[in-house]
Amino acid sequence: MNRTPPIDVLRKLRSEVGFGCPIDNCANPYLEWHHFDPPWHTENHHNPEGMIALCTHHHKVADGGAFTNDQLTAFKNNKVQAEKVKGQFDWLRNDLLAVVGGIFYYNILKVLQIDGHDVVWFKRDEEGYLRLNVKMLSILPRERALIEDNIWKNIGSPKDVRSPPQGKELQIDYENGDHLLVKFLVVETATLGYKKYNNEAFFDDRIKYPITVVEVNYVVGGTGIEFKSSGTTINQIRLGDGFIFDGPTGMSIKLNLVCRQNPSLLPYSPKSRVSPCPCGSGLIFKQCHGLLV
Repeated sequence: MNRTPPIDVLRKLRSEVGFGCPIDNCANPYLEWHHFDPPWHTENHHNPEGMIALCTHHHKVADGGAFTNDQLTAFKNNKVQAEKVKGQFDWLRNDLLAVVGGIFYYNILKVLQIDGHDVVWFKRDEEGYLRLNVKMLSILPRERALIEDNIWKNIGSPKDVRSPPQGKELQIDYENGDHLLVKFLVVETATLGYKKYNNEAFFDDRIKYPITVVEVNYVVGGTGIEFKSSGTTINQIRLGDGFIFDGPTGMSIKLNLVCRQNPSLLPYSPKSRVSPCPCGSGLIFKQCHGLLV
C-alpha cells in the first residue's frame, strides 16, 4: 500500500483540524498526516479515524510518542479548536499580490514558472482560501520539497526547514544552495503598501484592500540563478521591475535548466537505460535519474 492517503482522506483530515495544526498555539497550515491507531509500522492503512493532520514539527513529536491515542483523538474531535484555527486564516481569502524577481503580480496565482515548470503557485479552495503549491527544482538528482495544496508530499533531506506557527513564513534550504522562502504579510491600505514598497501602483483603483502579499525568494543552487522580492539575478546580472495586473502566469522565465529533482516521483522507469529520461531533461535515463537506480 502506498503511504500517501487518497485525496478524499487528506481533505477530511485537513478539514477536521480547521486546515491548521491542531496542537495548542500552533495552527501551522502546512500539514502532514500521522497514523496513530494503529501506527503505520503496525498496520498499513488509510483509515481517517486513526489518522490526524499535523505540521512537520508536531508530526515528529507525535512519532516520538509525545501524545497518547486519546490525546490525538481529542485533537481530531475538538470542533471549537478547529473553528478557532480556521478563523486565523481569513487573510488567505484576500486578493493576492505576489512579489518575485522584483516584479509585483496582482491576482495572479501562478507565481513562479521556470522552463514551463510551475515552481510556486496557489489554488483557491471551495471556500476561497489560498492553498500553497511548491515544486522545487534542482540540478541534482535529489528529492526536493513538494507541497500540494498545503500538504507536504515530499521534502528530501534539507539542512534546514523553518515554518513558524500561523504559517506566514516557510523557508527550506538544502546543502547545495537550493533555497525557498515564502513570506506573507497583510497590507491594509494603499498608503501602507506605498510606505513599504515605495511603489505608486498601490494607489491603483483596481486593488481591493486589505490584500495579502506573498514575497518569494528562490535560488537554484549551483546555477547563479536567484529570484528575490527585490530583483532577479542570473549570473550576477540583475533584471526587472514592474507591477502587473491579472494574467495567467507571474514570473515565467526560460533558463534551459537540466532539472533532476525528485527521482522517486518519476512517472515510470524506461525499459532501456539508454531511453530518454522521463523527467524531460533531454538526457538518456542512465545519465540522469538512472544514476540513482
